[in-house]
Amino acid sequence: MSKRNKITNKIDIIMVSFYSEKMINKCLKNIPSDINIIIVNNAINDPLKSKISKRRNLKVVTPEKNLGNGGGVNFGLKISKKKYAMYLDVDTTFKKNIFRKLVILAEKTQNWSIIAPNLLKYNYRKKNFVRTYNNDFFEMKFVEGCALLFNIKKIKHLGFYDEKIFLYYEEDDLFFRYRKNGFKVLMSKNVFISHKGNSSVNEKFSYEIELNRNWHIMWSKFYYFKKNYSYFYGILKTFKNFFSSIIKSLIYYLINNNKYKIYFYRMNGLWNSYLGNKSFKRPNL
Repeated sequence: MSKRNKITNKIDIIMVSFYSEKMINKCLKNIPSDINIIIVNNAINDPLKSKISKRRNLKVVTPEKNLGNGGGVNFGLKISKKKYAMYLDVDTTFKKNIFRKLVILAEKTQNWSIIAPNLLKYNYRKKNFVRTYNNDFFEMKFVEGCALLFNIKKIKHLGFYDEKIFLYYEEDDLFFRYRKNGFKVLMSKNVFISHKGNSSVNEKFSYEIELNRNWHIMWSKFYYFKKNYSYFYGILKTFKNFFSSIIKSLIYYLINNNKYKIYFYRMNGLWNSYLGNKSFKRPNL
């Protein structure tokens, strides 16, 4: 067995799709042909498999309902049989050798749960860094969740993403829990990836998706702080968002219906989170 095959046999790639065939086909071009790929299709009525490039080692799996991003990643992680699994947002771009580099680094590094590549043209805040871990990594409080290499054995011990969170803050919650229990999140110093952001869904659905993003980012923000700190701390961290959304929705009610809906959704997401209601909002597609 070649050295390359030894490496690729240790890793699965996981992607989550919601009407994302265009970006997935771009992404697939840069994944080496000998790496297994699991695509979780959250658009349960979309025949995704017929729309994407044919590959021998690609599996499209469709859950019974739209699980959101974190839930979709969980679905893929539970299917993976490899030592490592790497989640990729479908709108990431990278060189083909990135997976080999990350596995080599992972194999020689101890005591880690998640490894993230660095992001091109992105500057992390100082508060996100814990320390320089070794010559290859920084230990982090937070990394962007667009590309994450999971140590399957470690994450099975503490569990996966909180599936009460449909979108946003799922990584914050996961990293907080891991670090609280001594599981390290690392970021590579020298392995890079690019991420476009908010571009994974077919453009014809963009406004409906924007409404849902605004609802969930507010619902999830309060839920994250309530869960990991306290109810009152969650209120403290979000009350400006709540009153700003009320004021802006009133301002735009008569002059710009699209903007009115965005701020109404933000207010409504927070209000439902304050009341302890589930993260129920889904795209009306």
